Amino acid sequence: MKRTTIYVATAAAALIMTAGTASAQSLMKAEVPFAFSVGNKVVEPGTYRIGIVSPMTSNVILRVDNVDTKSTHMMLPRASSGPSAKWLAGGAPRLAFDCSTGACALKQIWFGESHPTYQLSGPKTHGGEMRLTEIIMTPDNGN
Repeated sequence: MKRTTIYVATAAAALIMTAGTASAQSLMKAEVPFAFSVGNKVVEPGTYRIGIVSPMTSNVILRVDNVDTKSTHMMLPRASSGPSAKWLAGGAPRLAFDCSTGACALKQIWFGESHPTYQLSGPKTHGGEMRLTEIIMTPDNGN
């Protein structure tokens, strides 16, 4: 029993230590010129770092950090799918926002080739079609 407790505590400590850092190969940066919602929280325009926190587990956790305000938002994607043909042809990683209600909500994140498109939950659209606004992301070199 004591051995099991030690194993569980060690695994929990390792998870906590890795949760604070996003995967270096998928850490991206984007300039978002408008306010938008991440889940149920509205955030300000600015420079954002976006990354995958737990790429080695079956549950992907995405992290969105505002560089200016130092605020962090973690989210679980509701689904993932292959990127659209248009996105694959363009090749650039991107964020997609649904701006059909007048306010924008982050709905999709694609880190580029070899990654799925992550679908995110957010405020419901009021009927009709989503109107997507796309922002290109660039690799974050820590600058």
